[in-house]
Amino acid sequence: MTQPPRGFSLIELMMALAILAMLLVLAAPNYAAWVADGQIRAGAESIVGGMRIAYVEAIKRNQPVEFVLDPTTGTGGWTIQLQDGTDLRVEHFGEGAKQAGFVAAPGGATTVTFNPLGQVIANGDASDTLTEVAVTFSGATINTRPLTVLVGGGRTGIKLCDPHVTDTTDPRYCTAA
Repeated sequence: MTQPPRGFSLIELMMALAILAMLLVLAAPNYAAWVADGQIRAGAESIVGGMRIAYVEAIKRNQPVEFVLDPTTGTGGWTIQLQDGTDLRVEHFGEGAKQAGFVAAPGGATTVTFNPLGQVIANGDASDTLTEVAVTFSGATINTRPLTVLVGGGRTGIKLCDPHVTDTTDPRYCTAA
């Protein structure tokens, strides 16, 4: 009795590699969009987290505390400081948000100040109060979902929302925090 041949033929191996290559080509754009959306989410969550820390610090210290945004793509971050300029915490957008782009509103605004009750008040230097930060992907053009951070009003005054959501009953809808 002869033994049947073991293993794969070269043709079978080439077919398997061709199928794998086609699957990778189909999956690459979705993977790139998934990574870009992750960059956007990481940047937006960093801003929301920083604002919430500033809010808590203002209440804890019983004095106004400022959240200052540095929207520079790749090297930016945020600072929490007292109105006299004393830094309480400085953070840079980590590796997960290196390609996130930030657009503050009103234009040029970078600071929001929380009073001892956690409410948004006028900035001590009379600059425009930061009310909104649009977070997008600044890398190659990919179909991504930008996010928006709103500040001012409401209980904590800080909200992360999706500007593409149109259903006003959806908690992701962009309306006052």
